[in-house]
Amino acid sequence: MRREVERIISRVEFEFRNSKVRVQAVCDYQAIELPGLVLGPFREGERYSIPLWAALELVRKGIVKFIEGPEVGNEELIRIHRRETRLSSSLAEELPGDFYPRLRMLLARVEREALKDPSRLTELKRLEAMARDIVNARLKKLVSIASSMARSQLMRRYLAPEEALVFDLVGELADAWREEVIKHGRT
Repeated sequence: MRREVERIISRVEFEFRNSKVRVQAVCDYQAIELPGLVLGPFREGERYSIPLWAALELVRKGIVKFIEGPEVGNEELIRIHRRETRLSSSLAEELPGDFYPRLRMLLARVEREALKDPSRLTELKRLEAMARDIVNARLKKLVSIASSMARSQLMRRYLAPEEALVFDLVGELADAWREEVIKHGRT
């Protein structure tokens, strides 16, 4: 089962890294030709839509900057944390489909910064705690809804791809358990 979870999360991460992001050129730069892909040429001030993996490298090299960063922003994280850790047991609001990859990207960046600057450890611990709170709150709601007999495929619209996996697995397990615990040994 762990392999299935890893496979699905890897697929989601792959799709995220290949999704298009908007960038703006900070300098003129010649076209970069890759097998099956041409990036640029870039003209200072012009905006482009390119795969995230390429944008990350071009940002690192100082050729472009993100128009909107690919990470979860602080305000968005706080808003989602507040909403998800309320006592409500419903998944009334969906997370953005790319929330978890964006969250992992934020945590990875702050972790790299904390390795260079130990004063960032406090922020890293705070962000990790918020991430755990969100994941645990969502998981508790997912398990509750997925194991109920009243679960609906309509609920899936509120789920990030990583959550749909848990929803399906728990739902199937709960259905099998309910059926077997009542019917086992009966003819």
